[in-house]
Amino acid sequence: MKISVIDIGSNTIKLVNYNVKRDLSFTAFQQESTKVKLGESLDRTHILSDQSIERAIDTLLLYSDIIRVESIKRCLCVGTSAVREAQNSAHFVDQVYKRTGFKIRILSGKEEAYYSYLGASMSSYLPNVLFFDLGGGSLELVYTEDFKIKKVDSLSLGALRLTQIYGKKDSSFSRKDCDDMVQKIHDSLPTRKSYGIGIDTVLAGVGGTLRTLTKYDQGSNEYPLGKIHNYRLKLSAIESICKELGTMNDKEISGLRAMDATRAETIVAGSYVIHTLMKKLEFEEVIVSAYGLREGIIAGFLRNRDFFNHQKSEDLEKQISKIVSNNYEPNIQNIELDNILRHMISYGFLKEREVEILLFAIRTLTKLRATNKLHDLFYMILDEDYPYLTHREQLVLALSIVQSKKAKTSDWLYSKYRSILKPQNQKSIQKIGILLKLNDLIVKSRSRIKLRESKNNGIIIDISSSIRSYPAILLQNIIQRVSEVFGIVIECYLPNNLDRPIHTENGMITVRSK
Repeated sequence: MKISVIDIGSNTIKLVNYNVKRDLSFTAFQQESTKVKLGESLDRTHILSDQSIERAIDTLLLYSDIIRVESIKRCLCVGTSAVREAQNSAHFVDQVYKRTGFKIRILSGKEEAYYSYLGASMSSYLPNVLFFDLGGGSLELVYTEDFKIKKVDSLSLGALRLTQIYGKKDSSFSRKDCDDMVQKIHDSLPTRKSYGIGIDTVLAGVGGTLRTLTKYDQGSNEYPLGKIHNYRLKLSAIESICKELGTMNDKEISGLRAMDATRAETIVAGSYVIHTLMKKLEFEEVIVSAYGLREGIIAGFLRNRDFFNHQKSEDLEKQISKIVSNNYEPNIQNIELDNILRHMISYGFLKEREVEILLFAIRTLTKLRATNKLHDLFYMILDEDYPYLTHREQLVLALSIVQSKKAKTSDWLYSKYRSILKPQNQKSIQKIGILLKLNDLIVKSRSRIKLRESKNNGIIIDISSSIRSYPAILLQNIIQRVSEVFGIVIECYLPNNLDRPIHTENGMITVRSK
């Protein structure tokens, strides 16, 4: 099934086409974005201008053709800040329906906040979070504790709106206008106390300004990964960007390397919104999400076709909290591997986070087609978005999978991304990589395993299997590598149906039949 989502914002109109699977998961396969500036002059005139309405309708007619070509039967079309605030909103909605066939569902400020949070939470593990969505006309805030929504706000602090109120015609700011804007932002924002923000709360956000700041920071620092989702953008970096761009006009900003020219007009105001938010609420970094309102709209709709209709705020809060909390179920573990991992943790040979990455790696391998093109495999894994993993952890995951197939390729790729990784990550990659090989052998040989600690602080492994021709030499090679990587002595007893004993030459491990 295919579904389209159209987001009519104050600055841009976006179309995203999704493929939806039977399990209700979805993947975007096409995205279009057009700068329309629908909310232009809205604060001064309180209406959408005829020119901006025509630009919007022209864009929607184009999107209608795209949807028709893709044979998409269902389109969810929403209007946000500019549409809900304009005095001629009903006229705009009526004209759009008559001329394009799109029926616009106008979201309230709180609904926009709810759906944005839902979309971000589908792809980021955010139990305790202050989440924001910065658009052209408004700033949405959602505060949650253990996935339960506690506070929701929609503030008139959009990047386009502030630019038009405080900026000059060329979108530059005088020192005084910039100071006045920052004071307005500061006074409009809540405090940590008013929201009851806890010490373990993280800040996460979405929006064009935040994505542009991320790309600019990555480009300026030659960040090798080039991935936005789950990037940690530091307050110090945003502070530097504010100082650098603060006195520039839109043409000067457009000419900067690594700057998205389409955001040049609003990037200064948007940067100051995020910077002031972080300073006032005492956050040193923000987790960047590549998902938000549009993903929240489709996620809610797929789980309840009435979800898209108007609901009471408290009902919407409960439904969203339920969807988000149910999205994080424990990983299904192979019982034999689970036995190994529990012992390895208890003996101090593995850290719990290494185990979690290993389990992600196993799940990833079950979804990917087998290939010996390891560079393609590596970049395919990096291209995915993992809710629980930082960029560094995702690199460890991808490198561990490559390590399990060819150590030299993994080591070469490690050197390429050394600036993101830490020295201890290399040992983790080796551990996870060899355990992936061991797990593969366990599954394919239908082995059952018991572990116990030996007298010399090593491990004794008892193996049983229904396979008569057991791959003992392959097991020996893998166990030998496990011993080397973990620095432990391993004594391994093979199935009863194996006739010949096998011993290693260096004595580090002993592999023999019962």
